[in-house]
Amino acid sequence: MLNLTDKAWYNHISSRSVTKTYQAGEAIHFQDEMSEHVGVVMSGRAKAVSYSENGTETWLGRFSEGEFFGHISLLTEKPVNFEISAETDISALIIPVKAMREMLNENGDISSALIKDLALRLDLMTRRLVEALTLSAKGRVCAELMRLSNPIGIDPEKHIIRPNPIFVELALRISSSRETVSRTVSELQKKGIVSREPGALIIQNTDRLKAAIQ
Repeated sequence: MLNLTDKAWYNHISSRSVTKTYQAGEAIHFQDEMSEHVGVVMSGRAKAVSYSENGTETWLGRFSEGEFFGHISLLTEKPVNFEISAETDISALIIPVKAMREMLNENGDISSALIKDLALRLDLMTRRLVEALTLSAKGRVCAELMRLSNPIGIDPEKHIIRPNPIFVELALRISSSRETVSRTVSELQKKGIVSREPGALIIQNTDRLKAAIQ
């Protein structure tokens, strides 16, 4: 994640960009089109989804606060082969590709931030690919729950997922079904590994959840 409190970085990039807002569900970039802009999410979340010819959706990733989107057209001059849309209401800095290339040459901090962003995204995609090839559907559910969680309080064993994950979206992320996700979460609840709270899912024991990733 970029350091959005870095005023020098913010002033440099904002001077050549515009701030745009998108409502939840609004398309930011359509599949198979060249992107003329690079974006940085300032608040909210966007998602990337690929659509096959028969309309099947494949969830590819999420763009959260401080993360770039539009890398492909910036670095390869090729169309983006997935759709980017606002998952929640978001605000983003939008920079023309040409201006972004000039800034990468001018400012080492921006270049470093983009490289770090790409490295983290590549690492995540690689881990997802390995999981898809090596884990059961239940194991992939557990892995995704662990990935979505954050520490809660001072107890290292407890994590929280907020807001409560939507099973249909979780199933898309791991190329499984809503029924499999629902059944797996129910089993984890019965074993006391996770529990439901208003608006959140609590992981009561991260070690036991990690042990179920297989």
